[in-house]
Amino acid sequence: MRLRQASVTIFALTAILPLLLFVFFMWRFERLREPEAQLGVFLALVIALLGFVVFRQLVDRIAALGHMFERAVPGTDADAAAARAGDAVVAGLGQVAEIGEIAHAFGRMLAELRASTGRLEDLVFKLGTLNEMVEMAARIPRVEDLLSHVLERTMRAVSAGIGSIMLLDPERQVLRVAVGRGLATDPRAHVEVRVGEGIAGKVVQLGEPVLVADIETDPRFGQQSDPKYGGGSFICMPLRVGDRIVGVVNLAKKEYAPSGVGGAPPAFTQTDLQFLNALMTYTAYAVDNARLFQEAQEATRRLQEVVEDQKLRLTLAQQQMVQAAKLSALGELVAGVAHELNNPLTVMVGVADMLQEQATEALKPSVDLLKDAVEAARHVVRGLLTFGRRMPLERTRVSLDEMLDKVLALTAAELRLTNVVVEKEVEPTLPPVWADGNQLQQVLTNLIANAKQAMADLEGARRLHISMRRAGEDRVRIQVTDTGPGIPPAIIGSVFDPFVTTKADGTGLGLSISYGIVREHGGQLSVESPPGLGARFTLELPVEAPADAGARA
Repeated sequence: MRLRQASVTIFALTAILPLLLFVFFMWRFERLREPEAQLGVFLALVIALLGFVVFRQLVDRIAALGHMFERAVPGTDADAAAARAGDAVVAGLGQVAEIGEIAHAFGRMLAELRASTGRLEDLVFKLGTLNEMVEMAARIPRVEDLLSHVLERTMRAVSAGIGSIMLLDPERQVLRVAVGRGLATDPRAHVEVRVGEGIAGKVVQLGEPVLVADIETDPRFGQQSDPKYGGGSFICMPLRVGDRIVGVVNLAKKEYAPSGVGGAPPAFTQTDLQFLNALMTYTAYAVDNARLFQEAQEATRRLQEVVEDQKLRLTLAQQQMVQAAKLSALGELVAGVAHELNNPLTVMVGVADMLQEQATEALKPSVDLLKDAVEAARHVVRGLLTFGRRMPLERTRVSLDEMLDKVLALTAAELRLTNVVVEKEVEPTLPPVWADGNQLQQVLTNLIANAKQAMADLEGARRLHISMRRAGEDRVRIQVTDTGPGIPPAIIGSVFDPFVTTKADGTGLGLSISYGIVREHGGQLSVESPPGLGARFTLELPVEAPADAGARA
C-alpha cells in the first residue's frame, strides 16, 4: 500500500464515516428537513473536504520526502525490500511503502554516520601517531631504537599484524632487514634483497609505493631471500630523503579475519597509503638524521682515540728524545773520559806485568791484587767506550728464534746453577728482522743476565719467561719477564740512565748500552714492574730497517 492510499483510508475512517453516521441519525429522527440541519451538514461536508485537501498535501510532502531519502542514501533493491517488509507495517493498514523507505533511509544514514565516525576516529588516531612520531624523532638518537618505535607505531596506526623496515646499503645496492615484528624468522637474519628484485627492490628502484591485494597470488613474493609476510594485503613504502631513498617499510595484514566475521581480512586502503606517505617522509629524515648523528658520534670517538694515541705517542717520543739527548751528551763525555783513562791504564797494565815477573814471592800477592784492580778499571773503561762510541750497524737477516736458542745455550749453565726455569714462547710465523745480530744478542744476553741476578736471592720458584710475537704487520715484540722483587718505583723512571743500578757490583751501563742499541735499530725498549710481580722488559723492533737508519748509523 502506498502512503496516499493509506491517507484516503484514514480520512474515510476519521472524517467521512462519522459524517455519514451523523446524516443517518439526522434522517432517522427526521431532522434533515430543517434548514438549520441542512446548513450544518453542508458546512461539515465543506470542512471535511478542506481537511482532506490539506491532509492530502501533507501526505504528498511526506511521500516526496521519503522518495528523496531513498534516492539520496545509496542502497540495494534487496535492502529496500527488506526494510519495507520489516519496518513498514501499520496496524490496521498493513505495509506502507513510504514509511519503509524513510525507515530504511534513516537506517542507512545511521550506518554511514557510524562508518564516518570510525573513519574520523581512525584519522584522528593516525594524526596523533604522526605528531608522536615527529616528537619521538627529535629525542631518540640511536637508529635501532628509532626504527623499532617507528615500526611499532606504524603497524598500530594501520592495524598491520606483520611488518619490517629494510635499510639500503648504497655501496652493495642491497636491502637488509633492520627491525621486524611478527616475522616467522629472526628479522636480523642474513636476508638481503637486491635493488630491482622483488617488491622491496622494485620500490627502491622506481621510488613509488606498491599496494598488493593478496600476497599469495602475487608472483613477486616467490623469492627465497624475501622475508615471509604470510597472506593478505601488503604495502611497501619507500623511505625518501629528498631525491635519495634510504630504505623501505613493509606492512602486511593479519592472516585471519576479525572475530565473528567471515571472509578475508580487511585490506589496506588509499587512506592508509596517504597516511604512510606522510609518515614515512618524517621518518626518513629522522632515520637519516639519527644515522648521521650516530656516525658523527662514532667518528668523534675514533678521533678521540686517535688523539689519545697520538698524545701517548708524543709523550713517549718526548721521553725518548730526552733520554736520547741525555745518552748522547753523556756518551760524548764518557767517551772522552774513557779515552783519556785508557792510555794510563795501558801503561799500568804493562807495569803490572813487569812487576809480576820481577816481584819476589812476598810481593806477588800485592802485584796480583794490583793487576786485578787494573783489569777491573779496564773493564769499566771498555764499557764506557762501548756506551759512548757510535759504531755502524752491520745489518743482516736475523732469525729471532735462532738467536734466542743461541743466547740460552750460552747462559744455560748459569741459569741451571741458579735454578732458573726458562719458559720460551715464540710465534711460529715470526719473520726475521733486518738488524745487527751481534748487538741484538748482546741486548738479549744483558736482559737475561739482569733477570737471573734479580732472582738470585729469591726463595721459591724462579721463572724466566721469554716471548717473541708480532706487534703488527711490520714490527715484532720481545718480552723478558722474571719473578724477582722488581724495580723500586723510585728508580724505574731512570733505569736506562748511565750508572743507575740496583746491584752492589754493577756499573749501571748494561741497560743504557742496550737502550742505545735498540734505539739505533729504530726500536723501543721499555720496562714495567708492578709491585710484587717482578719486572718485564719489552723490546719492539721493526722488521725492516727504518728510512733514516743510515743517518743514525
